[in-house]
Amino acid sequence: MMQKRWRVVATGPWEQLEWQRPLEDAGCEVVLGKSFDQFPGEVYSEQDLIDLLRDADVALVSTRDRITRHVLESSPGLKLVVKATIGVEKIDLEAAAELGIVVVNSPAPENYIGVAEATVGLAIMLVKRLQTAQRLLTDGKWKQRGLMGTTLAGMTVGIIGLGRVGTNVARRFTAWDVRVVFYDPYVEPAVGHAVGAEKVHLTDLLRESDIVTIHVALTDETRNILDEDAFRAMKTSAYVVNTARGEAIDEAALVHALEQRWIAGAALDVYAQEPLPLDSALRRLKHESLILTPHAIGNSASSQATGIKIALDNIVGIMGGAEPLYVKNPLALPKWRGRMSGSEST
Repeated sequence: MMQKRWRVVATGPWEQLEWQRPLEDAGCEVVLGKSFDQFPGEVYSEQDLIDLLRDADVALVSTRDRITRHVLESSPGLKLVVKATIGVEKIDLEAAAELGIVVVNSPAPENYIGVAEATVGLAIMLVKRLQTAQRLLTDGKWKQRGLMGTTLAGMTVGIIGLGRVGTNVARRFTAWDVRVVFYDPYVEPAVGHAVGAEKVHLTDLLRESDIVTIHVALTDETRNILDEDAFRAMKTSAYVVNTARGEAIDEAALVHALEQRWIAGAALDVYAQEPLPLDSALRRLKHESLILTPHAIGNSASSQATGIKIALDNIVGIMGGAEPLYVKNPLALPKWRGRMSGSEST
């Protein structure tokens, strides 16, 4: 059986040259959208996406694109929504399932391992006060009496969410002679035990941890999982690291917690609104132990290349009759299979 020629619309090309060649070699028509470099910020409005994807068989979307029910309903031929990265929070998975559109992501090991490595690095920067030390030197000063870090050995590290990133964070922290605890209602204690982490209740994690690091997908349960009450429950000497999703933290509460010294500091790579607005209270906050990075801390050339390869291999394989890999809305599959069967031609 031979599929008709598929139209693959990519909402933003990547820096890797000729990344689309495997699709073209497989007989796809590839339509490239706007470049991030030329159009920073919100690249597409909802109507822009409707116009762009109207005749698409496959949408290869970026992290910034919000794929709403209206966008999906306006794309009658759409079969697949594909991410070359991991997060799918901005895609309406329920609407896609109802319409028989499969959503897949690309969990490149280099991506989640890179985020885990960066998480440990940010925690070390906070505990050792490296950013403050660098600022002193670049301001023409030298070490001061109050510039003292803390020994990581003997601390308690609390991990919220023990998925791919969380488990790799746990593995790396155990080498630092720390106690590792985790909270994840969907993970059995034995899974944590295998990576040196003890399962605890969230209230205990917040009360006991010296470092709290977040590694959750964004759901109704995890949105604002760190709010004002959570910050008040933490040690005044504790640090927070978020390399997962910005909405997992109540940013206004975090700003207040830092201003009031409820916690000692924070490192963020993700934000509720991205790019982080110039007038954000986080940007304006002058705090010696606040590290802000632009949702890039785990990025590498290898993670991008592997993510793209996973995405393209999945598309080409599905065109050839293979079952889709890394499906994020499995309820879509029965209706999707029916649509695929109806779209085949010999």
